[in-house]
Amino acid sequence: MAEANHERLRRPQLGSGQIALEVAEPITEPSEQVRSSYRFSDPALSELSLDALLDELLNRTQAALSVDTVAILLHDEESQQLVARAAKGIEEEVERGVRIPVGRGFAGRIAGERVAIFIADVDHADVLNPLLREKGIRSLLGVPLIVEGKLIGVLHVGSLTPREFGTNDLAVLQLAAARAAPAIERASLAARLEHEHNVSIALQRSLLPKSLGEFPGLTVASRYLPAREEVGGDWYDVIELPRGRVGLVIGDVVGHGIAAAALMGRLRTSLHAYAIEGHGPGRTLELVDRFVQSLNEPAMATAAYAVFDTYTSKVQYATAGHLPPVVVSGSDARAFEVTPAPPLGAFPYGRCPEHEIPLESGDLLFLYTDGLVERRGIPLSDGIEALVEALRGATSVEDACRSAVADLVPIEGLRDDVAIVALQNNPVPRELHLHLPAEPKTLAQVRRILRRWLVERGADEGDVAEVTIAVSEACANAIEHAYPPAPADFQLDAWGTNGEITVAVRDTGQWRPPRGQNRGRGLSIIIAAMDDVQIDRMENGTEVLMRRRLRHR
Repeated sequence: MAEANHERLRRPQLGSGQIALEVAEPITEPSEQVRSSYRFSDPALSELSLDALLDELLNRTQAALSVDTVAILLHDEESQQLVARAAKGIEEEVERGVRIPVGRGFAGRIAGERVAIFIADVDHADVLNPLLREKGIRSLLGVPLIVEGKLIGVLHVGSLTPREFGTNDLAVLQLAAARAAPAIERASLAARLEHEHNVSIALQRSLLPKSLGEFPGLTVASRYLPAREEVGGDWYDVIELPRGRVGLVIGDVVGHGIAAAALMGRLRTSLHAYAIEGHGPGRTLELVDRFVQSLNEPAMATAAYAVFDTYTSKVQYATAGHLPPVVVSGSDARAFEVTPAPPLGAFPYGRCPEHEIPLESGDLLFLYTDGLVERRGIPLSDGIEALVEALRGATSVEDACRSAVADLVPIEGLRDDVAIVALQNNPVPRELHLHLPAEPKTLAQVRRILRRWLVERGADEGDVAEVTIAVSEACANAIEHAYPPAPADFQLDAWGTNGEITVAVRDTGQWRPPRGQNRGRGLSIIIAAMDDVQIDRMENGTEVLMRRRLRHR
């Protein structure tokens, strides 16, 4: 009887228990054909995510064929294996991550030969997946999923009781596969793109500064906004430099995706390294350009590097093909146009000239990437002018960043990612009133703050050096002598009248005598540097009061 049935369906034997089925005749019952066609041609399927689509296809296939199990295995081109991706009735197949080599076993032969296969008795067939036997599956029918000649995967169904799958069953499964394969391919592509997009964003954010730091005399703020589709290689950085200087960096790698984000990380690291070696902005960009030229891969980027001197309130600026910065001064704003050097990686041994940008007290320097101002069909100059208008009247770096994003970022999202970093030259107060942690690292901050304040008061280099040394010694004494090894703080106040400055250092600890040999010279240094020194040791702490008349510049 079985041999007669095989002959009638013209199914050539493939191996023990496996039969390859020729393309089935059309479904004989018109009503069933209509129902099956509707199940798998529903336009709503194309709107689903990959997981939701696979789940819905399994449900509809199971209902159409009245089977106990349905599974979809997707083709992994790299490993040439079928990977269990979705299942009904044998969910463990997905949970265990079942993988079947193409060309072997039931599903592997379907993929390798690209034919439909029917197994009447699983116990006597070449089936690699042990779960099918463990779950008591007796009969199987499977078909390949193919789109434009490309193998996508395999769709198979099973029954817990022996079943003779006929031509109508095969036709329904083939219809399901024909409708499902393109939808799965589209959803898989969308899922891969979304995954790459998310990975790119995560990588991009991980390579940007975790915090901007705090710097005496200035404030900084930044923003990073990913594109709605492909992430690029935009970056920013804020670098603390010696002698009261701060570096501000903005850059944009040509390209998108993970590769651009990875290259961005390498460029940011190299620029940061050259900057802290003490090179000026122009030389730093030239060295980064040489680094890009040395890479054995196509690479190009634009970048701008500004160094702000907190003592002189001047900015040394260099640009490699980047857009002009915007300077906000009071209620006015303008793009600071300079002739840029070529982009990094464009030409070997390029030169990058430096330019000076004055930044008065309260002024703001705003750096950005082209995703903020570039719009299709609109001149770039119009976008820059729109940014200038948005920044006009900004009173703080946070205000500037908020205004730029609110006015220039479209509601539907960005086509290109955006990096922003802004710096403001804060006004120097007439008087200093600081509460500082009693830690040795505080001394460097004290020197930077005091130097900036003294320069604003008109002190010359001699005054600045001697007063800074004296105050630093007084602060060091407060840190070392006045406290046990536990968290504490001290106070520094400074004011000036009629060309004379007064600095007071106060702590609330108990004074201890110097420890070790050759110690205790700080007081003599303080007395030598200042015109008048008073030390008041009290039960609740110590105050060192120092006065000096400035020689002026």
